[in-house]
Amino acid sequence: MKPRSQNPRPMRLELSQVKIRRAVASDKGPILEICKKIWNGRDYVPEVWDDWLKDRGGMLVVATIDETPVGVAHAGFQTRDVAWLEGVRVHEDYRGLGIAGKLNRALVKFAREKGARVARLCTGSSNLASRRHLRKVGFDVLQTFQRLDSTRGVGRRPLGVIRPKQLRSGLWNWLSSRPEFVENRAMYSDGWTWHPLTSAVFRTHRAKGRVLLTVAKKCPTSCSIFLDDDRMLTLGFAAGAADDVARVARFLRFRLSGGGYRKVRVLLPVNSPLVRALKDAGFERTAKVLVYEKFL
Repeated sequence: MKPRSQNPRPMRLELSQVKIRRAVASDKGPILEICKKIWNGRDYVPEVWDDWLKDRGGMLVVATIDETPVGVAHAGFQTRDVAWLEGVRVHEDYRGLGIAGKLNRALVKFAREKGARVARLCTGSSNLASRRHLRKVGFDVLQTFQRLDSTRGVGRRPLGVIRPKQLRSGLWNWLSSRPEFVENRAMYSDGWTWHPLTSAVFRTHRAKGRVLLTVAKKCPTSCSIFLDDDRMLTLGFAAGAADDVARVARFLRFRLSGGGYRKVRVLLPVNSPLVRALKDAGFERTAKVLVYEKFL
């Protein structure tokens, strides 16, 4: 049975007819067809499908009806204890049947059996159907994040923004004791996913030049983590004085002026005072994202 917009789902289709199985390479075509109508054709799933399929530690599953793929979802392990669920997609003719829930339940079962203690995922604040479903299946909101974007560069590089060449002994202690660390629930974002922020992860980002500091009298006044992907700069964690975090954000906007990037986006806890500082630094609120978790 091939799903068609002109021929919507059968009147008597039951959820029991939906089968969940591991994805195989031949599922790529049908799933990418589903993704063409998501986010006006700008869905990220086509870009990560091959990586998800090769993820031996995770699980990529498809929902099928009469052996035809009509949905997809992926689970990966961020740490031994934390599984991240993502990429739930359902063909438009088969939404509202509970297929997304069946996909999520399969991933939660997989994560639990592999020893995860918690499963996390995110959804947009405007996705009311997803939010209702997540409440129903026992996911609680861990934190709500405000996304702010800027596509406008600045002509002058802000002074005093540096990349630490070495990891100063007290920097992690300073960072992990900040209220922003608690507000972020010890996580940072790459724009689509929220990852646990540990000392080892922080050292890796520092070594790759992804940590930005401002300093006064040899003491940090702000510390941020940014990522560079797909011509996008993402400030996924920020802590410290509001003016200094805004200066770091302007530094990223300065990099827009070189023409190599199309946007700077920032993810901050929705009630953080840094949100106002970023607005004053030329960023616009665009969307809210809810991060959920469920203890397994």
